[in-house]
Amino acid sequence: MEVITVPIEEEVKQSYIDYAMSVIVGRAIPDVRDGLKPVHRRILYAMQDMGLYPDKPFVKSARIVGAVLGYYHPHGDQAVYEALVRMAQDFNMNYPLVIGQGNFGSVDGDPPAAMRYTEAKLSRYALKLLEDIDKNTVDFVPNFDGSTLEPSVLPSKFPNLLCNGTSGIAVGLTTSIPSHNLKEVCQALIELAKNPELSTKEIMKYIKGPDFPTGGIVENYEELLDFYEKGRGQVKIRAKAHVEKLQGGREQIIIEELPYQVNKAELIKRMAELAREGKLKEISDIRDESDKEGIRIVVELKREASGEKVLEKLYRYTALRKNFPLNFVVLIRGEPKLAGIKTLLQEFIRHRLEVILRRSRFFLSKAKERLHTVEGLLVALKNLDQVIQHIRSSADTQEARERLMKHFGLTQAQANAVLDMRLQRLTSLERGKLEEEEKELKEKIEYYTGLVEREEERVRVFIEEMEELSKSFSSPRKTLVEGLQEAQEGSLTVVVYAKGKVSPLEEMEEGEEVVDVLDVPFTDGLFMVSDRGRVYWIAGSQALKGSLLSLKDREERIVGAFVRSGVEGRILLATEKGYVKKVPLVDFEYRAQGMQIIKLLEEDRVVRVAQAPEEGDLLLFTQMGRLLRFPASEVPPATVSSKGVQGIKLEEGDRVVGIRPLGKAEHLLVITEEGGLKKVSLEEIPQRGRATRGVEVVSSAGERLVDLVPITSSVELMLVTRKGRVFYDRLEEKDVILSRLKQKAGKRWELEGDGLLRVVVKKVL
Repeated sequence: MEVITVPIEEEVKQSYIDYAMSVIVGRAIPDVRDGLKPVHRRILYAMQDMGLYPDKPFVKSARIVGAVLGYYHPHGDQAVYEALVRMAQDFNMNYPLVIGQGNFGSVDGDPPAAMRYTEAKLSRYALKLLEDIDKNTVDFVPNFDGSTLEPSVLPSKFPNLLCNGTSGIAVGLTTSIPSHNLKEVCQALIELAKNPELSTKEIMKYIKGPDFPTGGIVENYEELLDFYEKGRGQVKIRAKAHVEKLQGGREQIIIEELPYQVNKAELIKRMAELAREGKLKEISDIRDESDKEGIRIVVELKREASGEKVLEKLYRYTALRKNFPLNFVVLIRGEPKLAGIKTLLQEFIRHRLEVILRRSRFFLSKAKERLHTVEGLLVALKNLDQVIQHIRSSADTQEARERLMKHFGLTQAQANAVLDMRLQRLTSLERGKLEEEEKELKEKIEYYTGLVEREEERVRVFIEEMEELSKSFSSPRKTLVEGLQEAQEGSLTVVVYAKGKVSPLEEMEEGEEVVDVLDVPFTDGLFMVSDRGRVYWIAGSQALKGSLLSLKDREERIVGAFVRSGVEGRILLATEKGYVKKVPLVDFEYRAQGMQIIKLLEEDRVVRVAQAPEEGDLLLFTQMGRLLRFPASEVPPATVSSKGVQGIKLEEGDRVVGIRPLGKAEHLLVITEEGGLKKVSLEEIPQRGRATRGVEVVSSAGERLVDLVPITSSVELMLVTRKGRVFYDRLEEKDVILSRLKQKAGKRWELEGDGLLRVVVKKVL
């Protein structure tokens, strides 16, 4: 046996390098293409192999871990389970790749339940990572024991690396990539695919900065451009919090979003310690009112304390403000590299173009193969009698195959297809289907040939995929970027529901009664008024991710909403029994738990909220079709404890359904519950004094008035029915027939037994 002498320093050096590269490539650093480490990739692939799709039942996490260990990842079961758990935690991932059922941990640092108790399946985002994996789009390599194959990377239509972010510690290397907003990343990819010469500065017009799953506020926007270009730096982020006034002049701080990866329980513990130590002696109580709808930490202050000053101390002494490291270290073609955000995007585009090329080759091959078969079948059908004769006179299948190939010029594959053809395929109808299929296959071959041969065609398909992904999976930005003008001045269109729920417009839920649709600035507050005369408040940041009010009364309903910056000092309330009240906004306090702003008579209810104009006329209208036009100056401002003044005299059985400021409109759209619509000139609506009966605008017996919309131009309406259906209609003023008051409203919408419940002016065009 030959003994090879090697200097120990060389052996240690080589062994250490081998070990380091094994950790870097095999465990800690994500691939730039799918943004996954091997363990996560193997978990997702194993779950797909088990058929754990979003529409299928959950299975025990222990079964998934067992499959991953047995086939792909021969390491510790806890390491695999922890990776699975993280992919299901919505406070760790913007777009969770796994849907979990059971205890998967919490933002308080609570550990997940054991794998034998929890269940899981793939999310719809994971399906986008795995899409087309069976179409030869990626390379497969032998698993650890050579018994099966596993993908070296996923096709990854979903840009997971930037959207979900990642972190990892290897030997001598670390990676820390924050999560980003899917819509912004898709737009940046589209623009970079169109123009590969885009600079990082131009890319940052689309990607505003990190978008963490727990929200928060990014403070150092001005530094981000340099960090994103170099691939290294840090994001300064603080919690979202505001000060609320309480009765008696006291204040309280409401914390509603935490910096990413801050442990809520540890944060509260730290605040309590500071209060005991005397560093935050202004605090009188700390309560955790968080629930499944979101985080809410209440810090009550002593009477003399200033909420803003205490909040600054909290930012200084606690994890309400922290730094998140940026370190864009990824595997690019198997090598660990530090890259800027442009490189990350370019590598993803390169990967997707390769996937589209390989997928196109796969479909092209299948289409050519099928066309070859169809052409053989058509030859056989055109010579049907001779084919049958040759088959019947043959001694066996082999002889029949050879005869068909010799006499009709068929290939072996075509001859086999003819011999396998069922008798029902001999009809003229089936022949027509084959001819149609032949035509479609030739079109497909032409299409896929174009994709294979021309890169610009593949780029076009990539852009279409990103546009479709952005449209189907887009979600509003959770993290506010301070100092970014567009973010500061930006707003989100939200839907307000009668039950007190708020959601972004693109996530609107059908079947729920819609009250209003309005734009809420990120830095403003949304006020909602209930039929019991209480006003509730939530921060604009809560509207970003949806919120649900805790209404005081089980039967209470929200009837209207407004944004403080969107009204000029006062709002109007109209009640069912005809009272109108003007309430100054200075009387409002920021109270999430609700504040009474009108004294209601017995069995009376608030029905509508509107902006109070300084001058001009108001329109107050009833269910039975009466409308009163009177000067806004006749409704004086009132304190929150008053009932307001009488607006309209009601006939027996009638009730008020709405109020609107007239503005500078020249016509009114009169809309009935039955779907009727007519346009009335304001010249027909005389101005009268308050506390009179008004005029009749709906004269047909049985028709009920739902809304009046003053118009000066075209409008886009959102109509909500009693059964919770929502639809839109764009009304051009010139297209709506001008009618006399006494004329019946023409049927505009066929509601099929349903009825209109509410009309929302979504946009003035």
